[in-house]
Amino acid sequence: MPLRRPFRSLFTSLAVILGLVAAGPACAPAVQVNGVIGAVPSTAAERGTALPLWELTHEGRKLYLLGSVHLLRQEVYPLEDAIYTAFDESGVVAFELDFDEMMAAAPMMMQRGMYGDGRTLRNVLPGELHAEVAARAEQYGLPPAMVDGMKPWMAAMTLSSLVLQQGGFEASAGLDLHLHERAKEREMEIVGLETMEEQIDVFEGLDEQAQIAFLRSTLEQLDETVSQMDIATDLWRRGDTAGLGEMFIDQMGDQPQAMERLLYERNRNWIPGIEMLLRGERTAIVVVGVGHLAGEGSVIDLLRQRGYTVTQLHALPVGAGIR
Repeated sequence: MPLRRPFRSLFTSLAVILGLVAAGPACAPAVQVNGVIGAVPSTAAERGTALPLWELTHEGRKLYLLGSVHLLRQEVYPLEDAIYTAFDESGVVAFELDFDEMMAAAPMMMQRGMYGDGRTLRNVLPGELHAEVAARAEQYGLPPAMVDGMKPWMAAMTLSSLVLQQGGFEASAGLDLHLHERAKEREMEIVGLETMEEQIDVFEGLDEQAQIAFLRSTLEQLDETVSQMDIATDLWRRGDTAGLGEMFIDQMGDQPQAMERLLYERNRNWIPGIEMLLRGERTAIVVVGVGHLAGEGSVIDLLRQRGYTVTQLHALPVGAGIR
């Protein structure tokens, strides 16, 4: 089955809010792990399962990078022990957004995602596309009149989140919220790489035609969203950045404006903050959507270009004897 376009929830933490609103009031063999993490051993036979986890090192300092999926199924937990080991070793965690601030700002996101100037989707979409949006809204239990007031980017994100929610993917089970709760329990310092307003600006900065293209591509693949998200989750669990990179190019390659704003521009903007965390007194772990860590122009690629050593980590089999 080809990797196609229904992966909006991998790009932005806004999917967490939309997922919570929607909720209302090729597999690798299993490997035993002992909670130890290490760099890639010399042969594939010696190493355990690859993780969506990387170690950044420079001049005796280190920082962890962890790829996240914002909506997940509950059954992915518990994670590999090695991920918890890296997380608990850290004193600071950086998410795309500070989730306490994000939830407080949720009304602002909903407001900015709605037309406030008298326009509706009926006015801006081609007739057949508007009819498809209305039909899909009814199919997933949303009043078409409510969706009609949304901007195209908000309608796309809302429909994707609804489909995933009804297919068993939950924002409350997303890696971000799971680790955010763990961070609070451990009294870790929690920071955001960007603000809620900056993340909304990513979508608001798309011109109208780019937003409409974003909505159209979402609708085209809506029926495959759950099955394709299962594939994406499997790639994430196996730390398969090559597969994920192909997926994102396939998803957004025909939408260069959206690709630039959703991924590449944000990746570049985060680098100074990540460098500041690396220079801090305590080890930090940076948790961002896994799409930001895959392929050319990714956070990992940009850091390597700046001279940092970034190594993917593996869960080590019991008795491997490797740190």
